Amino acid sequence: MQLRFVLSESTESCFESLHGYLVTYGAPVAFYSDKHTVFRVNREAKGGPGMTQFGRALAELNIEILCANSIQSKGRVERVNRALQGRLVKELRLAGIMTSLPAMRFYRSS
Repeated sequence: MQLRFVLSESTESCFESLHGYLVTYGAPVAFYSDKHTVFRVNREAKGGPGMTQFGRALAELNIEILCANSIQSKGRVERVNRALQGRLVKELRLAGIMTSLPAMRFYRSS
């Protein structure tokens, strides 16, 4: 529902995507994600609540983060991502785009 071309998945890029999603669709009940460190603390927290900045922001908005914990759920997340990424590559190829800068322009114009 949100697509951004970024060099790496970061807290900042996730906040930008979250903003775009909220403006377009409003607040969902939950986000289903992988276990990337933007979404959850992957080690035991020392003295803190054990939440990331992104997790705290979602908690403030009453949006739950559901992380793919089983092999089956991880597979569902990855299958959807693979399908969308495959479709994106085909669309970029049809538009004659082979590098990241024109891809970013293509994304912003569509």
